[in-house]
Amino acid sequence: MDKADSSRHLTNVQGIGFSTLPRQRLEAIRFTLAKAVRWIHCQGMRQFAATVMIFVATALIGESVGAEASAPASPLFREATHEFGTMTSTLYQHHTEVDRATGSYRYDCVGFVSYALKQAAPQAWATTAKVTGIAKGRIPSPTRYRAFLAGLTGHPQPGWEAVLKTSDLRPGDVVAWEHKTETSVGHAVIIAKAPEPGPGGTWLIEVFDSTSSPHGDDSRSADQRAQMLESTGRRSGLGHGQMVFITDPTSGALTGLRWSRKAKAITVPIAAGRPRS
Repeated sequence: MDKADSSRHLTNVQGIGFSTLPRQRLEAIRFTLAKAVRWIHCQGMRQFAATVMIFVATALIGESVGAEASAPASPLFREATHEFGTMTSTLYQHHTEVDRATGSYRYDCVGFVSYALKQAAPQAWATTAKVTGIAKGRIPSPTRYRAFLAGLTGHPQPGWEAVLKTSDLRPGDVVAWEHKTETSVGHAVIIAKAPEPGPGGTWLIEVFDSTSSPHGDDSRSADQRAQMLESTGRRSGLGHGQMVFITDPTSGALTGLRWSRKAKAITVPIAAGRPRS
């Protein structure tokens, strides 16, 4: 293997690091993995080297965003970590363009959620498409996702389970809300980590999403795979970061959010659901 190949693979290893992993441990993992990849390449086993990269990336992501060994990971959480761990390039855009073979993921928030559902929970996706009434080849807006998820409480749907309390959110759950601005009508995310309670009925939650506006402690900020969006000058596309969800003090239901810890709190129509199959 030449030096260029070695450098490229080492860069890929560094690109999947997280601030939540201890630095010494992360560096040790990177060093060991880089040595393994170099040896594999020297043996002419390039395809196997790529497989090793995917496996380790998924393992690192699962641990760093709270995958619990005691319970099986949801299919949507596995799909989100797979996309993040195997991607080579990502960009926020409203037209979904995915090349799974090369690791290129270009979509917006609902494009990401819809694509992941199609791959990991086909029954949940079929139900969503039918109930939201979208045309063939289209995807629901954040507004339609929110309405669909809110309706799960009174009208259970195949492949889905309602999530009524913020404290019950788990990795792989979908949350969507309405918030009309000049450039958006809302947003949708996949939960990446079980919520951590905060003051005043708030919950700190790690999410996977595709966005042009990073959250707190956001992976996109230092991820060279996330392409710059010309309109904002910031890295965009698939990544993960921290948000704050706000709940009703009596029922525990979702009532609002902060885009990051320091962002302004907003009250919005918001709902959650858990895809099962």
